[in-house]
Amino acid sequence: MPKKTGTANPHGYDPKTDTVRVGQHDLARLLLMFRSLVREQEPGSWDHMRDYDLSFERLADAVDAAAQARQGATWEGPDLRMRCTTTEAAYDWPKGAPYDGGTPATWKVPGYDSHAVTEGSRRRNRSLCGFSWAQEEGRAVEGLPKCRECLREVQLGAERLRGTR
Repeated sequence: MPKKTGTANPHGYDPKTDTVRVGQHDLARLLLMFRSLVREQEPGSWDHMRDYDLSFERLADAVDAAAQARQGATWEGPDLRMRCTTTEAAYDWPKGAPYDGGTPATWKVPGYDSHAVTEGSRRRNRSLCGFSWAQEEGRAVEGLPKCRECLREVQLGAERLRGTR
């Protein structure tokens, strides 16, 4: 008898939450295939954290969370094979970002929490995640950003600069 999944749908779709249950291995294979397709794109054809990339980075977050839960204290950090790299010509990358050697600043935007912006940016109204706001909105704050996409960019930048993986 197959194991019950908690939903009547055998394909793992939950209409109440609009989520699909997928195995970690299958998701990792899908991400690796996506990354190989990225390498075939025209140089400069995508902006990092836009297009399909944002969705695939979120899926990579899920793979990392599963690995961390499974490996516990022995988890060594994100699997950068699943992530965009600055060596992929398909992407236009923001200048001064953490993976470019820059130190991001955290910017609090009323009603939209805090985001990371590139160091030395004269226009602090576009975050690493692609979110933008009016020039007069927000202010610089201390600490890490609350936006999970911006936080991921800061953390991945630190991993890349450390060269641990």
